[in-house]
Amino acid sequence: MTGSPPARHGLLGIGFGPSHLSLAALCASTRGPATRSRIHFLESRPAFRWHPDMLLDGTRMQIAFLKDLVTPQEPTSPYSFTNYLVAHNRLEQFLSLGTLHPTRLEYADYFAWAAAQLEHHVTYGTTAEGIRPVPAADGTITHLEIDHHDPANRLRTTAADHVSLAPGGRPLLPPGTTLDHAVFHSSTFLSGIRPFHERGRHRPYRLLVVGAGQSAAEIFRYLAREFPTATITLAHRGFALVPANNSALANAIYDPEAVDLFHAADAPRRRGILTELRTTNYGAVDDKDIQAIAELLYAQRVRGDARLKLSRFTELAACRTTDALAHVTLRDPLTGQSLTDRYDAAVLATGFDHREAADLLTGLEPHLVRDPDGELIVRRDYSVQTTPGFRPRVFLHGAAEHTHGPTSPVLSVLAHRAARILDTVFDPQQDKPADQPATLSDSLVGVDQ
Repeated sequence: MTGSPPARHGLLGIGFGPSHLSLAALCASTRGPATRSRIHFLESRPAFRWHPDMLLDGTRMQIAFLKDLVTPQEPTSPYSFTNYLVAHNRLEQFLSLGTLHPTRLEYADYFAWAAAQLEHHVTYGTTAEGIRPVPAADGTITHLEIDHHDPANRLRTTAADHVSLAPGGRPLLPPGTTLDHAVFHSSTFLSGIRPFHERGRHRPYRLLVVGAGQSAAEIFRYLAREFPTATITLAHRGFALVPANNSALANAIYDPEAVDLFHAADAPRRRGILTELRTTNYGAVDDKDIQAIAELLYAQRVRGDARLKLSRFTELAACRTTDALAHVTLRDPLTGQSLTDRYDAAVLATGFDHREAADLLTGLEPHLVRDPDGELIVRRDYSVQTTPGFRPRVFLHGAAEHTHGPTSPVLSVLAHRAARILDTVFDPQQDKPADQPATLSDSLVGVDQ
């Protein structure tokens, strides 16, 4: 490309989901205009959206609302969930519910409300294609250039002193799976199931859900409610759905102090911790959902019905669409026996791959330091360890579970992580806003409504 040099940011974030929304909100709450003007984000979607196809009626957040975008680091911020409630005249009503866990629909609206106040920090409809180092005459890497397609699909280049990568997880799919109208991932569930609503809720569909986690259970319950004459099967690898370990002591792994402990441990101990506490986040279901599914199955047994089924010791071996139907091969891992059947739709609640930065980091690979297992070494401040002479910091969010524990891909430490990154890039004492509010009441409803 020719012409004037590309714009250069102090910190450029790729992706604008909750991680970078938190970073922008905390920066706006705790830093002055000189710092705020140096951060920017690129987002491929045309507007802010947070899991829009998983906002099922009645589903709730699994973290307390106080672990929002900013409160753990700056409780007087105008971008807190509490201020969102005040701005929408719902604070007293929410408190009367006596819960720490808002619905996902409300939390998604909170995120969108905050994003609307911070939209000047983000360019939507822009897809990052790659990152490359920019060397000085002595070979030192001074900054980075990021190639991206703008909303008009023109290739552009933006420069940055540092980059932060949080483009989100990608659907984790069995090998050879092709997604289409009959086979779709849980991340696109509501869009995928909409045509079945339109064709008629009372048709005798045959529907399959694959998975053993929270999303699989919620989708199974949704389908059972919304399609009262459909045959619905939930296939999972184990004997039974496993209750999530949401005890107070186990959930301490999501505290920032536990991240310190995890990061300081050696690789074998980290793997042991992840295995030990896997059911705090992966492959497990809230007790209330397990109980609700058990009651559904019992109630149909009382009626002499058998349209709702759990298929235990079952894994997905193959899945393809033929003649508008999903042809699914399920295998029993204990016996090795396989069975192929046809379904009107197969929903794959198979999780996400959070190693989201791999393709963006290709151009930087010679400068990245890996451990003996081939994993990137990630510093406590979430930046990748690099070779000598490489000055920029490259921060990872969801892709740092192997070094920072199970908090990496979830919302629990959003504000703490954002603070670490801001303090690394910008001196924590410089450019503090002179009018930073001192009390919560001073800052409530302090943004445009």
